[in-house]
This record gives sequence, structure tokens and C-alpha cells, in this order.
Amino acid sequence: MIRFKMLLSGLAIILSSEVYSQQLPQYSQFLLNKALYNPAAMTINNQAEISLVGRWQMLGFGLEPKTVALIGQSKIQKKAKIIFNPASRISQEIVPIDKKRKIKLSHFVGGQILTDNYGAFRSTDFSGNYALKIPINNRWKVSLGASLGLSNHSFIPSRAVVLNSIDPLIPYVSGDDAYDAFSQGKLNQLSMNSAAGLALNSNNFFISLGARQIARDLLALGNSSPNFDRRMHWNLMAGYDFSIANGFNLQPAILIKKMEPSKLSYEFSALATINYIFWAGVNYHLGVSTGLMVGMEISDELKIGYSMVFTTNKINYFSNGGHEIMISYAF
Repeated sequence: MIRFKMLLSGLAIILSSEVYSQQLPQYSQFLLNKALYNPAAMTINNQAEISLVGRWQMLGFGLEPKTVALIGQSKIQKKAKIIFNPASRISQEIVPIDKKRKIKLSHFVGGQILTDNYGAFRSTDFSGNYALKIPINNRWKVSLGASLGLSNHSFIPSRAVVLNSIDPLIPYVSGDDAYDAFSQGKLNQLSMNSAAGLALNSNNFFISLGARQIARDLLALGNSSPNFDRRMHWNLMAGYDFSIANGFNLQPAILIKKMEPSKLSYEFSALATINYIFWAGVNYHLGVSTGLMVGMEISDELKIGYSMVFTTNKINYFSNGGHEIMISYAF
């Protein structure tokens, strides 16, 4: 029987995708990168910032999943109009008071660049994000968000070696339909990348519901193989920030993901902030992995986080776990 020799990483990815809904990259520090799951979540973090996230999963297989994401956001600020009186000897600037409005809308823009490598496959995404925040009252705000961009999926034949069914020592010629379709046909597929979501938050609580890859392969050019079949992903995230003592906060959160035809995926996270500078926490992906998170604010603008992940299923016999690093700069 002819089969791919994907250094077991292909098998790991297939199992992970079918059972745990991993068609899109996974992030253990999802509490610090909510907008990667839902563009509406940009409004929960009310500042301009840019973040770089790098993640290495299931180390030990070779050609294991590696993800790098660059994501940024900014709130659109209105410039105050300054009025000068040219007839006055001393021209004093006058800043008009904003008119009181019942509803004051806030607009956020951003974007992300993401590259995801897994076995012989590579995915690269470019997208722009927009979010609108609408205050319900002095405490609660609701947000709507959307994202639009392009995704390029490619197959790298040099990373996939096929065994000869007659004699493994003889070079492979042909016979495996899946491999032949990729290696002899078009190796890339360019498609539209879209997402949308909504979020509700207060000073302590947030909940967001987002959908990614909404367009799926509706507008796709290049390889039409079902192996590039993009499925819609639903992400439901919620968390609460408990103020335990002065300078000590605890934020538990849950992330539920769904991709047809896979089962629901559950992730739990708890992050403790100490003295408003340091944080530490745990992450548990049900039936998949558990991890430890640490980080600190190096300055008012710069913060860095690290997560070490340990697999908890049968893959643990072959994998050394994974790592995730995040660097964020606010301006």
C-alpha cells in the first residue's frame, strides 16, 4: 500500500484536525490575543498595540506545526478642533466642548499577517480588521467586528516522501492519487479570507462569539483538491476578572471551538496578575494538552509572555510538547 511518509507529523495533524477541530492555528495564550479569534474583540483592549506571536506544537515529530502571527490594532481618535481669535492681541486657543450625545460610537481598525506550517502544507493569511463599539450604558458595551483578506495555501512536495509499494528502496514513480494530484497539478490555492463576530464586555466580564473562514473556498483560484477544503470555525470565548487584593487579579476564561464535522473543543485558562506587572497562569485543552504561562510588563509599552505546553493524549509518547512566545508593544 502506497502511503505518505510525513515523518508522522501529517498523521498528527490529521488526527488533531478531525478530533480536535485544528484546521486553524492554536494559541495557549488566547486571553492575551483575543482578536486572533474574533475581530470584534479588538474593542475589549482599548489601546493601540502590535503583537508578535510564535508557536511551535508537538515538537519531536519533525515538520511539526509552526505558526507566526503579527497582529495590530488602533482606535480611531477624533482630533479636537482648535479655534484662534485673530483680533485678540493674545491669541488663546479654544477647544470646543464635545456635544453630549446619547450614543458615542468608537471605531477600531487593525490587521494581521499569519503563516502556518504543518507537515508538507503551508498557509499564509493577510487580512484587515474593523470593529465598532456601541455603549449600552455606563458599564456595558457591545461590539461588532469583521475581517477581510486573502489566504494562500500551498503544498511542498520536498517535505512529503512517498514509499514505493513494491520495494521501499526503489524511488516512487506514481500510484498514490492524493500525492500525484498535488505534485503534478497546481501546488497553490488562493482564496478569500473572511471573519465576523460580536462581543459584549464590561470592566470585569467579556464574552465574544466569532466565525472564521466564512467564505470557505467560495472564491478560490488554483488547486481545487479537497485537501485545501477550508471549513468555517466558530469560537465562543468568555472570561471574568476577579480583583482578589490590591495589585492581585485572577482572570479565568473558557474557549469553545467548533468545526464541522469535528466535535466541540474546550479550552480553559486562568491568569493571575501580580502587582500589575507580572502574570502567571495555566491553560488546559481538554483531551489534548496542558500548559504553563508566565509574562511581565517590561515597560508601560512593552510586554512579553511565554507558554510551555505538554501534550496529554497518546501523542505524548512521541512529542516533547510545545512552546509559545508573545511580544506586544503598545503606543
